[in-house]
Amino acid sequence: MRDSQHQYSRRLRTAALFIAFGLWLAFAPALLAQTPVYTVAPGDTLAAIAKSNGTTVAALIRLNNLTDANVIRVGQKLTLPTGSTVKATVAAQTAVATASTAPPANPTRVYVVQPGDNLVAVAVKFKTTPARLAELNQRSPSSALHVGEPLRVPEARGVTFTAFQGDDIPVAGNYYIHVIQAGESLSAVAAEYHTSLRRMVKLNKIADATNVKPGMRIVVPPPSYAELFADVPVGADGYPVYPLIPTTGKWISVDLDHQRAWAWEGDKLINSFLISSGKARTPTVTGVFRIWAKIAAQTMEGGSRAVGDYYNLPNVQWVQYFFQDYSFHGTYWHNNFGTPMSHGCVNMSNADAKWLYEWASPTVDDYKWHVTDRTDPGALVVVYQ
Repeated sequence: MRDSQHQYSRRLRTAALFIAFGLWLAFAPALLAQTPVYTVAPGDTLAAIAKSNGTTVAALIRLNNLTDANVIRVGQKLTLPTGSTVKATVAAQTAVATASTAPPANPTRVYVVQPGDNLVAVAVKFKTTPARLAELNQRSPSSALHVGEPLRVPEARGVTFTAFQGDDIPVAGNYYIHVIQAGESLSAVAAEYHTSLRRMVKLNKIADATNVKPGMRIVVPPPSYAELFADVPVGADGYPVYPLIPTTGKWISVDLDHQRAWAWEGDKLINSFLISSGKARTPTVTGVFRIWAKIAAQTMEGGSRAVGDYYNLPNVQWVQYFFQDYSFHGTYWHNNFGTPMSHGCVNMSNADAKWLYEWASPTVDDYKWHVTDRTDPGALVVVYQ
């Protein structure tokens, strides 16, 4: 009798499982459809994604907590309104069907040096090597770390530290597919599309840029904002006339040829400055960046005693780093603005640097390191020649 009861109970449990599974099959599509997700592809814009998926830019901004409608990145997951059917845009369909993009670079974040830290200890903490840290931060492996100094480190699972990722740099325009013709070189293709040969080689994983064959299909990336701005004319009022604006928010443009910088909000000019950028031997980096760390005052040390360009400058004020150790900062040791004078940073008068520091992003404590993250992204910076 007991065995019969057990068999009866097993049959009931089995039947219940089949019923539950059937109900899941019936309702799973509806449940999954509640949160459709679109993956951003090369060439996509927020407006094109909204149009192809029957929604609006405003709705996408609200659902995804976006701070800038012009800044989305390839591979980013965007939540669509409930009931939407996920559709790829024309640009995305073309790019995905014909080629794959290069894999993303290994992500890095920022760690603020603590008492007792040295390069070896930090390397162990973040499961890397001192040589890798030295490479990431462009410093000597033997140089001492200073408490409060921001240090770029590889992202490691299970490690909690100040977060920053610089993978949201916008690129203008669309991706194209080009078929190499007889006698055509990659440099000629780059010139035809007004884009970067270096980025094209990297995107297509081409080992030898001088050895391409007719019939090869090449993904041609759009030019970066820095490349588009390289030949921008200067208007009669002395301000650059940009062909397009990279963001509706705050951004800073730096023209190395004219030794000028401008602060913008969208297409509205807010302020302009005379600067001193890097000298020929230590040029300022060009490209599109975001301010990733800032501090009101610090000691700056660098160069080489052997070469004769060593420097140790206490109380450098209103410092804002936009790429590795390249920064905007105030300058008290020279007043020769308009002429390249620096080791790569963008020198400004203390008054101008203070204005830019306070305008670019809010800071709670001016005399502690402030490192930006996704909830408080730094102002966009475009440096060009």
